[in-house]
Amino acid sequence: MKAEQLLEDISLFIGDARAVLKEGVMMDLAGMDKRVLALCEQALLLPAEVRLRHADKLQELLNELTSLGKDLEAQRDALANNIRDIAQYKKAHTAYRVTKASDKTDKPEES
Repeated sequence: MKAEQLLEDISLFIGDARAVLKEGVMMDLAGMDKRVLALCEQALLLPAEVRLRHADKLQELLNELTSLGKDLEAQRDALANNIRDIAQYKKAHTAYRVTKASDKTDKPEES
């Protein structure tokens, strides 16, 4: 696959990934690393003058990948916080349930 096509494919993939992230859906990035590696290998094979022509596009792609990485980290961190909150909620719920049960058994019987 030519470098130009790889650039386009990766850029489209990043756009799709951003759309999915905005919806709060987890996404599978399988294969993305291979595409980026193939692009880097293709870029290295290009003559210097061609690489210079594509330098801005490559830099833009790098910026997009970096930004996507930060967005994925933010989603991961938010998910981790939600998991911690759920664990705390479960712990509190169990404690309240135990307290309510012990309140019923600790009350003196009325005659």
